[in-house]
Amino acid sequence: RWYNDSIASSPSRTIAGLNSFDQKVILIAGGKDKGIPYDSLGPVVNDHVKLLILCGATAGVIRQAVTQAANYDGLEIREVGDYHEAVALADSRAREGDVVILSPASTSFDRFPNFMERGRVFKEIVNALP
Repeated sequence: RWYNDSIASSPSRTIAGLNSFDQKVILIAGGKDKGIPYDSLGPVVNDHVKLLILCGATAGVIRQAVTQAANYDGLEIREVGDYHEAVALADSRAREGDVVILSPASTSFDRFPNFMERGRVFKEIVNALP
């Protein structure tokens, strides 16, 4: 199952999205940095994510929040160049019953004019999967 949570343009919104699932998910995150702290995101990602796919300007900041959290235990983190690569990687790793969620924890302005366009592009790429 694929979820478009492109509106999640801050860590607190992504945390809320992750907390809504009873299973570990594949998370696609990253975007433009708003200059806000990401520390609170790290522990939640470690608890709720089985594969973290990062792209955009905040990839390094999110990676640091996750790897420096006290509960980090080697979660696989992959950085990609764009959403085409992110969706392809998620699709190749997802298994029956898995959840893949785009929940960037960052604004869209590094690549898109707004979160709606970012979400539209994500949906377009997902819908084009074989």
